[in-house]
Amino acid sequence: MDMSENVKMEEMSWKELEEKMEGGKDTIVIMMGSFEQHGPHLPLYTDSFISDELGERIANKLDYALMGPTIPFGVSQHHMDFTGTVSLSDKTFIELVKEHCRAFDEHGFEFVALVPFHGGNFAPVKAAAPEIKEEMKNSKIITVADLEKNTEVMLESFKKAGIDYEEKPIHSGATETSIMLAIDEGLVDRDEMEKGYEGELSESELFTEGLRYFTENGVLGDPRKASKRAGKIMLEDLSQDLAERIDKKRKRSV
Repeated sequence: MDMSENVKMEEMSWKELEEKMEGGKDTIVIMMGSFEQHGPHLPLYTDSFISDELGERIANKLDYALMGPTIPFGVSQHHMDFTGTVSLSDKTFIELVKEHCRAFDEHGFEFVALVPFHGGNFAPVKAAAPEIKEEMKNSKIITVADLEKNTEVMLESFKKAGIDYEEKPIHSGATETSIMLAIDEGLVDRDEMEKGYEGELSESELFTEGLRYFTENGVLGDPRKASKRAGKIMLEDLSQDLAERIDKKRKRSV
């Protein structure tokens, strides 16, 4: 792995990209974020900022991979009670993912790895994956979409940072705020950090009732317990885990 190598497709010309492919880069990593409220202290683009960072790190850990374009909109209907959120329907989101895969399939990439970060994108991606795989002519689709595993890795990283706090539901609380502090402290408004809902919350309840039913400020957890150090550990641990999962599935497909 060469950390000095540029793995971000968005910064390459088509000619540079072809040269990368000829040099063995046969896998595109597509991250999936969102454009939705993240409490009073984090920006609407939070999930996509995190997806961008994870995508670059993942591609840097895999000598055959490049970071493709992050899909910056997702399925966020449960956040629509909060101003600024943009939500796609499942159908529109899946079609957007398909169009990305069709393009890279046409260009001859051997593998396309689909990696959601925003919670609302996991179920649609997993449901559509078999159909997308059937449609591809050249590319094999790798789907890494285990929300529980992601959460487990992030909470373990939090403990590793020496912070005795475990968030149950995760959204805009200590976990995501820590990651954003590690990415860019200037994007976090510390003066606006306030505790949100900390009780039990199932995925079905969240998607049925909407987030506002549980929290007026749009926060799940307590961002005041966030730390930049914890965020750095989380980014490294989660990107490593995701890279390993991609590599494992890729090897099975070769």
